[in-house]
Amino acid sequence: MKIVVRKAAPDVYSLNFDDCEIALEERELKELLLQITKILLPHEREQSAEERAKTFMRHIKNANDVGIQKFLRVADEEDILILLKAAENDEVLLNKFYANMTELSRKMFAEDLTYKFKDDVPRPRLKKAIERLGRTAKKLENEGSLVFENITARKVADSLAKR
Repeated sequence: MKIVVRKAAPDVYSLNFDDCEIALEERELKELLLQITKILLPHEREQSAEERAKTFMRHIKNANDVGIQKFLRVADEEDILILLKAAENDEVLLNKFYANMTELSRKMFAEDLTYKFKDDVPRPRLKKAIERLGRTAKKLENEGSLVFENITARKVADSLAKR
């Protein structure tokens, strides 16, 4: 595989993997470098439950709507509730999930969140829920139901929609 990295514009870098091109802002490139370094250095500390949850949430936001709908059907309801509680300040993720639920499901999840999780989710529960959700997402991705969109294409579409 041929990999090329070049500066495309001020604070924007182009990563080419053979015929695939991805544009990243400087902060995104730094985050990528940090994550690669963490993976390659075995002595680095393990991610906390909160960090794993944030990583999962960043990733799942790029999933296709049909995949999210199937994910909502097959994932454990309690795990979805924990994810929604952990993402309560992430408007993009909440909109992604709620937009793919029926009106009744949205109401039920909202009520359950109000009563079951008034306070934060305990770390052990968050960790286990994210692990199960990650396995479910990976299974759906492997069978082709859950497809992750190109982040660059989504950014272009988002910027065009704002005009």
